[in-house]
Amino acid sequence: MHGRVGTILLAGTVLTADVTVGAHVVTMPHVVFTHDDTAEDFATLCAGVALGGRVSVGARAYLGMNASVRQGIRVGKDATLGMGSVLLTDLPDGECWAGVPAKQLTRTKASSR
Repeated sequence: MHGRVGTILLAGTVLTADVTVGAHVVTMPHVVFTHDDTAEDFATLCAGVALGGRVSVGARAYLGMNASVRQGIRVGKDATLGMGSVLLTDLPDGECWAGVPAKQLTRTKASSR
């Protein structure tokens, strides 16, 4: 793992091969990073989040408790993924998605331009 200052990995966090975690990232208990995942600065991954391989979590993104992200997917910067959601496609910057499968709930002013 390549980590940065201010990052907090709570009990039961699992990191496998070639995981990169930015500065001031918070992972709650039992978060799973599989191979080649990236979490950019100030991202928050709540308890039980599971990331498939080659997932990219953007800066300041928030992934709710027990959310799952399919391999090769990007969660955009300032994006929110709701609790228990299953993300099967890229989540654009600044959007809020939830559900199984996850779909858009809201759009921020910055992403509606």
